[in-house]
Amino acid sequence: MKLSPLAEVKEKFGSREELIKVVAGKIERPEGMSDEAFLKKMHTVSNRKLLKLNAAHDDMVKRFGSKEGLVDAIIGLVCKGKVDSVYRSKLMTLRVAQLLDRHMGLVKKSK
Repeated sequence: MKLSPLAEVKEKFGSREELIKVVAGKIERPEGMSDEAFLKKMHTVSNRKLLKLNAAHDDMVKRFGSKEGLVDAIIGLVCKGKVDSVYRSKLMTLRVAQLLDRHMGLVKKSK
């Protein structure tokens, strides 16, 4: 039986506040946004979205070590060994979930 997002938050993190602290520590803040404004914005995000953000970051760390490792893996699939610094800098601006989706699509396409 699948738990509701609220039940999953309470089971894994104890409270929504703890989940927000964990996720806020993992994801990048938009430029120019203060810590206080960022945390205030995080309180408006649904439990389901917070759980997805946490899972995406954990998946990235487990499989690639860091965002740079994930970007390097994508560049390896697209550029076939050549390093394209403009493409790399563009990829670094994307969110982790977008990069994971792009990597999955490239892996499926290469098979």
